[in-house]
Amino acid sequence: MAIGGPLAGLRVLEVCGWNAVFAGRLLADGGADVVRVVGPTGDPLDTDPPFFGDSGVSIQAAWYNAGKRVVALDLASAAGLARFLELVGGADLLIDDWPPCGQNSGLTSAVPTTTLLARNPRLVRVSVSPMGPDGPWAGLVTNDLVANALSGSASVTGAADTPPLNGYGNQTHHTVGMYAAICALSAVRAARLTGQPQHVELSAHEALVSCTEQVLMQWFFDGNWGTRVAQRQGSLHWSTAYEVYPSATGEGVMVTAALRFVDVLLPWLKEDGAAQDLTDETRYPNVVAMIRDLPYVMKVLREWVATKPGEELFFEGQRRHQPFGIVWDVATALKSPQIAARGYLKPQNVPGYGEVPFPGRLVSTSADVGDPRPGTRVPVEDIDWQARRASPKSAGAGLVPSARPLAGVRIMDFTHVLAGPFGTRVLGDLGADVLKVGTAARGAGANAPEHPYYTCWNRNKRSVSINMATEGGRTLARRLASECDVIIENFSAGVLKRWGLDRASMAEPNPGLTVISMGGMGQTGPWRDFVTFAPTIHAVTGLTYLTNPRGRHDLGYGFSLTDHLSGLAGAFAALEGLEHRERTGQGLDIDLAQYELGLGLMAPAYIDFLANGVNPEPVGNRHPFRAWAPHGIYPAAGEDRWVAIAVRGDDQWQALCGVMGREDLAGDTRFATHAARLANQDALDEKISRWTRGLDRYEVMRRCQEAGLAAGAVQDGEDLNVRDPQLAARGFFGVTQSANWGEYGFDRFPAHFNGERAPVYDGVHAIGEDTFAMLTDVLGLGDDEIAALAEEGALS
Repeated sequence: MAIGGPLAGLRVLEVCGWNAVFAGRLLADGGADVVRVVGPTGDPLDTDPPFFGDSGVSIQAAWYNAGKRVVALDLASAAGLARFLELVGGADLLIDDWPPCGQNSGLTSAVPTTTLLARNPRLVRVSVSPMGPDGPWAGLVTNDLVANALSGSASVTGAADTPPLNGYGNQTHHTVGMYAAICALSAVRAARLTGQPQHVELSAHEALVSCTEQVLMQWFFDGNWGTRVAQRQGSLHWSTAYEVYPSATGEGVMVTAALRFVDVLLPWLKEDGAAQDLTDETRYPNVVAMIRDLPYVMKVLREWVATKPGEELFFEGQRRHQPFGIVWDVATALKSPQIAARGYLKPQNVPGYGEVPFPGRLVSTSADVGDPRPGTRVPVEDIDWQARRASPKSAGAGLVPSARPLAGVRIMDFTHVLAGPFGTRVLGDLGADVLKVGTAARGAGANAPEHPYYTCWNRNKRSVSINMATEGGRTLARRLASECDVIIENFSAGVLKRWGLDRASMAEPNPGLTVISMGGMGQTGPWRDFVTFAPTIHAVTGLTYLTNPRGRHDLGYGFSLTDHLSGLAGAFAALEGLEHRERTGQGLDIDLAQYELGLGLMAPAYIDFLANGVNPEPVGNRHPFRAWAPHGIYPAAGEDRWVAIAVRGDDQWQALCGVMGREDLAGDTRFATHAARLANQDALDEKISRWTRGLDRYEVMRRCQEAGLAAGAVQDGEDLNVRDPQLAARGFFGVTQSANWGEYGFDRFPAHFNGERAPVYDGVHAIGEDTFAMLTDVLGLGDDEIAALAEEGALS
């Protein structure tokens, strides 16, 4: 049972399969008392490989249930249902997913909402479903592979000469779980302020679509790219400025020309005697000239990397503050001195197995107590929750509509690029007043409202110009921070402290302030000054290495996955700060290292290596832990059209044979058992491909789904916006406007709160557009004070 942490005292009842199990894990990391309810035959996660040696203990169950107490209840019995309702009466929060994803999921579907509320009139419930509770695809069966296919993720992962690729490692479950945890804490706040129950309905499909970077950006901002439909282009980033190249020692090195090319990278090339035509100073007088010649620049970098040892390039690049990365496998990634210096791995006792190094939490706060431990099975009698009593409404009750649960919260946003801005976008969608602090000088390229990238991630924010290079600007920023609830930044380590905006400096004027530092590597350790973007993190954590077809290590994810998930983690961290302040009056100091978040997303693979010595190799679209077969993305009729199909167990295999009209395959000894199918996956995939190749991808999906099988078309940006009937029926896409772009498309927040979707989607503001309003309505400054600040240059 959790005894401390930012969420201490929060009681969470979890009735989940894969869709939302990660949400409970995040809440438990924060100190919440999470009780996971499973059926009388056990936890469905217990059957998921890999296992600790020959113990039969699931590594995935140990990881995803860390910090939780697991109890077994038979809700089909009167006694089991009565005990479950007692737990509901003592809970603050119920998280469930639907439809059933294993025998113990969706158990609350048999319990009417009126019965739940009769036991707990202030209950907060977060219900997660694959597609949302209504719409033409509401009943779809999915898994990680199929969810990636339908969301657009697979369409941009892989290369032009490969099928679309599934990203390695349960990343759909991580994404949806983070959203669910954000919704949970937001709704807990709303329930406290209003005294009313809250029911959040989260669509996993919509959550995943919102985290595909260029897939929606290129579609919404047609005319700014070579193609409106984002393509698979291997490791080459949509900007064409990041790519993995082979080094002289065999490792792939992720290099980029996107940061300080003219003043850092060009001189380095010149020192190294490389590409003398590039180092002619007249060729690239500025970064704009380089961008116009980017294909040639990247060709030169490829040739240069091929002459150098991989690790030498990585470390020298980082010494020069270039966001280079090196493509490491799991075993090599775990040798990182940053992992050792920050104590990320801690020995833990796994019940039924013994001691093993265990990865740490994804978000580190100043209120953390202890380390995440593997989940513990306990008798239900050990859960001693007393029924919650209704408390009077908070003074802020009238300010919080259900669909804007963060109304009244003010965020000071110093973030740039994608990770931080996406996180503050989430907070703004939920009603927070986000003050985006910047200057015209800093707002260039992809950090300017004139760029689609900035426009996608910075809606629902007020833009404030403060020149932090001036003493007046720093003083003004500290005054503004005194009126805020949260500061979020992703500068290099130590910048906020130099400005006097760190938690220690602000503790006296604003003790309830939470400060979140979203550094690439964290605020401490030998790599604290490394410069990273998502492609860097993907490379050094093993995610790039393992997201590949068999025999390749050079592709990786087709978009900035860890930027999106770091943003969600930042939003979650902000909510942890608000909850901690509610209980203690104090804010939090939060060190959110994107590197450690990336490590956590790979945790089952790391534990498998640490416990079993398994250093995994890429398997393409086959299941990495061999739990499903077949499990692949297969060609369909038409050019570059594909469909994902995933089968688990003999009954599902028999069903697929019937769907294909190939009953003969059901009796084929090569495929008769799961073990046989695994041993003959090449032949298995060939048989399925022969069937799918002549059919429309949506027709294959329909036939499989009607037989209860997980299958889904690989959808791209056009499909999502034009052909996806579920997103259309639920009104997921909308139109907003800004001065630079006029009208443009956007994706809505992927959840409904008490039946309502977040209603406000204000288009991006020009740099400094809201400075005067902030100075007057937040700080109450008069015209003379504002004029003096402007004359000093503090507002430029």
